[in-house]
Amino acid sequence: MSSPVVYSLVVLALLVGSNVAWAEETATPDNPKPMADDLSLPLPCDSEMVFRYVYILARGALDDREVSLGYPFSEGETGYQQSFISGYRRDYINGQFVLDDLPTDWRPRIEPNLPKVEADTLLKPMFYFVGKYEVTQRQYDLVMAQAPALEGQGESPACEPPATGMQARLPKVKLSRLEAERFTSVYSAWLMKHHRDRLPVSGRQGNGDDGGIGFVRLPTEVEWEFAARGAHAVSRQELEARLFPRQVEGSDNDGPLSDWAVFNQVAGGTGQGARLLPVGLKKPNPIGLFDVIGNAAEMVEEPFQLVHAGRRQGTYGGFVVKGGNYLEGEMTLFTGMRREYPLFAADGSEQRNETTGFRVALGALSAPRSRYKELFEQWQAEGRLAGLTDEIQDTEDPTKLLDDIIAGSTDPNLQARLSQVNEELKRNVSLIARQREEAAGNLIQSAALVAETINNYNIRLTNLKKSLQQAQAAKDTAAAKLYETAIGNGRSALNGAVAIYIDNLATGTRYTDAVIQAQFQRTREELSRKPVLGESLVKRATLFVRHIDRYRKEQRAEPEAILKELLAP
Repeated sequence: MSSPVVYSLVVLALLVGSNVAWAEETATPDNPKPMADDLSLPLPCDSEMVFRYVYILARGALDDREVSLGYPFSEGETGYQQSFISGYRRDYINGQFVLDDLPTDWRPRIEPNLPKVEADTLLKPMFYFVGKYEVTQRQYDLVMAQAPALEGQGESPACEPPATGMQARLPKVKLSRLEAERFTSVYSAWLMKHHRDRLPVSGRQGNGDDGGIGFVRLPTEVEWEFAARGAHAVSRQELEARLFPRQVEGSDNDGPLSDWAVFNQVAGGTGQGARLLPVGLKKPNPIGLFDVIGNAAEMVEEPFQLVHAGRRQGTYGGFVVKGGNYLEGEMTLFTGMRREYPLFAADGSEQRNETTGFRVALGALSAPRSRYKELFEQWQAEGRLAGLTDEIQDTEDPTKLLDDIIAGSTDPNLQARLSQVNEELKRNVSLIARQREEAAGNLIQSAALVAETINNYNIRLTNLKKSLQQAQAAKDTAAAKLYETAIGNGRSALNGAVAIYIDNLATGTRYTDAVIQAQFQRTREELSRKPVLGESLVKRATLFVRHIDRYRKEQRAEPEAILKELLAP
């Protein structure tokens, strides 16, 4: 039997049981597991680089979302003694593109899967894009063969017959960090020369030539890890977990990691029998990325920094490698895993590892000129006290008045000192605003759960009343008395829950309507991912936000009317 046939049978065996829909007739070495919402850019010789999208709900380019990286190791747990490398820390994430920035054929692919955004919606999806697979040896060779022609040294090379079999899909490894960056540089130059119209443009509706055109680069560490954890497709609790959710049909438990990752399954981590495998043999993570854990480890954009007191330290070291590799044992693998390698080997040559490859991302300038006005307006609004409460008008905002005093001062020393005070004030206001936004989101979720509890109490009361009627009909005095006591306790619990709900309404009015509406958007997105209660909780959160608006206007709520609305079908 020929080797390609053997290889095909091996691949087929590995694909059995996969819960990912893919079409065999459209599978290619560049995209062995096609998905309906894949996005791609051309590669030389009619090949392609496939991307998956990540979105963050944000007010705009200057907004962001706080996320957790690393892992909070407990003493005695595998990895605890290296907490200074991969320990728990906080960071921030946002995208660089909005929907209108994307190529026209990308938008209909992903728009149906996005949260519904109305014209007056405060938050919108901000996107970034990450390679669906690790860059393969074949893709690397196709791009790097274009380097001489792009530098004016001859014509582009002729295309060889497309490679097939296992070698066509093996990740590119044994390259240096500098060579990975060189790949992204050559690929970006080739795309801009031959397929400029296929690239996203930050600020496309403005001037597309102002520096906002997309380019290929390595993902940042926070981009890589947020995407690897499941990004927008998982709940906040799942984002905090050691590994991304691995759903198995018909089960509430995660499936074995071996269905999702290539790693060393030999006890003791000796590496016996472990080897690099073609991309796309295993299942994808929740947003459709393959091999983020195991197989080839992956380089990211930033140099390495130690973890200190829940943050990155700031002193750069070597380069960062994420996700673990095929020689790692299962117990050492987790989504926040990172390693540090030197840029140069002991002999001065560029450091290259047999186990390390990379995947690419799409980026753009963070502040292209077409977004200056938008960014400046967001920056001006940041740190304003009026954003914390409806009781302060924009014209009376102390931080704004201080701006006017500084602008009107003729004493440069006084200006400098007041500016320093004002910037510190704005920074603290921004911190308070972020905390209040988090609290508002938690309030909406909690109120939705209280409303669900009220409904459950009512169902229990209804059943108890039926049981009481049956006991009375049977002249069972003892049972009837027990049911009467239970009904009394149930009514007290129901009334108490309604009182808590109304207290939450009063608390909700302490936040501005803009904060409530923005956090409702985020909460609705979060609750919609809960498989059992999600739909019901979204409806209850929607009603709670409507009740806040009414309470804000009337400054009171009637328990009977609130209860009636909460129990309505």
